[in-house]
Amino acid sequence: MEKSFDITVFGATGFTGKFILLEVLKTATSAFPGQKLRVGVAGRSLERLEQLVNSLPSSANFPDITLTIIIADVKDEGSMRGMCRDSKTLIAAAGPFRFLGEAVVKACIQEKCHYVDITGEPEFFENMTFKYHEQAKAAQVSIIHVCGFDSIPADMGVLYTKQQLEKTRGALPSSIEMFFKLHIAGTAGFAGHYATFESAVHGFASAGMLRQLRRTANRPQVPRIGPTLPSNPKPHWVQKVAAYTIPFFFADPSVVRLSQQMVLQDKDLQAVASPPVQFSAYICIPSFKTLAMAIFASSVFGFLAKFKWGQKLLLKHPRFFTLGVFSHQGPTNQQLAETSFSETFFAEGFSKELRDQHPDPEALRQVKPDVSIVTSVSGPEPGYVATPKIVVQACYTLLLEKDKVPSGVLTPAVAFSKTRLIDRLQEQGIVFSTVQETSK
Repeated sequence: MEKSFDITVFGATGFTGKFILLEVLKTATSAFPGQKLRVGVAGRSLERLEQLVNSLPSSANFPDITLTIIIADVKDEGSMRGMCRDSKTLIAAAGPFRFLGEAVVKACIQEKCHYVDITGEPEFFENMTFKYHEQAKAAQVSIIHVCGFDSIPADMGVLYTKQQLEKTRGALPSSIEMFFKLHIAGTAGFAGHYATFESAVHGFASAGMLRQLRRTANRPQVPRIGPTLPSNPKPHWVQKVAAYTIPFFFADPSVVRLSQQMVLQDKDLQAVASPPVQFSAYICIPSFKTLAMAIFASSVFGFLAKFKWGQKLLLKHPRFFTLGVFSHQGPTNQQLAETSFSETFFAEGFSKELRDQHPDPEALRQVKPDVSIVTSVSGPEPGYVATPKIVVQACYTLLLEKDKVPSGVLTPAVAFSKTRLIDRLQEQGIVFSTVQETSK
C-alpha cells in the first residue's frame, strides 16, 4: 500500500522535536534532490501542532516539502496505528520513552513503518529488543533505537575505530577506551531541558528492572581478545586526555555492549558483524573543583532517584538539584552556539603478523597488542544541535539505503554498518577522524 508520508516526526512539539523538524526542513531538499518530500508533523495536541507549523519559516523557503499535521496519542492505539500506516519512516521524539515509547514501537511493527528514536534509556531499548526483535524481523521492519547523541557517536565511533584498526596492518581489535569531553567556548555555560533530566531520573530509578531484564534476556558474553582491559571506577586523573575522569554513566556502554551481543546471538545478523572488542567509557572533567561539584551532585541524584519521594523531589526542583544546569526553559541560543563535544577513542589490537605467531586465542591473552590507534568523533552541542542532525541523517539513511539495513529491533552499529551514515554525518559537521596510528 502506498504510504502518505515519507517521514513523520512524532513528538514534534516537544523541545527536541521542534529542532528535529527544523533540521528536516533545512536538509531534506539536498538529501532528496528533485523529489517532493511529504512530512508528517505528529503529536497529541492539535492546538500545539498548529502553533508549531505556523511558527515555521514560510513554505516558500522549502517548496519541495509538504507538511501535514497528524493527531496521534500513545493512549489511543487506533491513532498510533493510523499514523504508522501512513508513514514510511518515523522519528520518535516523545519521552520519557519508558512510558511513551512501546506503543510507538508496537504500532510501527504492526503497520510496517521503519523507526528511529532519540532515547537514551537502557531499560527501554533493551526491553524493546528483547520483546520485539523477532516480530520486527518477521514484519521486515527496522526499529533502530538510540539514534541521537545517545548513542550514535559512541556506537558508530567504536565501529569506525575498529575499521581504522583493521586498515592498520590488518589489526584485530582488542580494546577501546572512550573519553567524552564537553567544550564550553563562552561564558554562558551549559544547559539542558527538563525533558532530558526527567528521562534520566526515571532511567536511574529503573536500574533494578534493567538488571532483572538482563538476567532474563541472558545475552551471550562478549569474547575477550587479548589482555583484560583495566577499568577504574574511581575519579582519577588521566594524563593522555589531561583531565579528571569518572565512569560514563549514560547509555553508551550499554549500547556498545548490546551491539556486540546481538550479532553473537542472532545468526541472521552475521553479515553486519564486526570483531568483538573490550570497551570502557569515561567522562572528562577539566578541574578538581568541577569534579567535586559533579561528585556531590551525582551522589545526591543517585540517592534520591532510588526512592519515589526522591524522584518527585528531583522532578519538582530540577534546577536546584543540577546546580542550575537543567530547567523547563532549556538552553539559550548562545549556550547552544558556544557548546560542542568530542569523544576520543584509544584503541589497541593485534597485527596479522603477531596473530600468525600466536594462532591460539588463549595465547593472545598473554601478549601485548602491537598496534594502537586514536580516533575522534566531534560535533556541536550534543543534546539539541547534534542530536537533531544525527537522528535526521539516520532517518534519511533508512529511506535511501533500506536494502543495506537489517530488519529487527537494532542498535545503530548493527543497523548502519554497511551504509553511508558516517559519510552523511561528516557532511553535517559530525566529524569522524583518525588522530594517531602507532605500530609497536
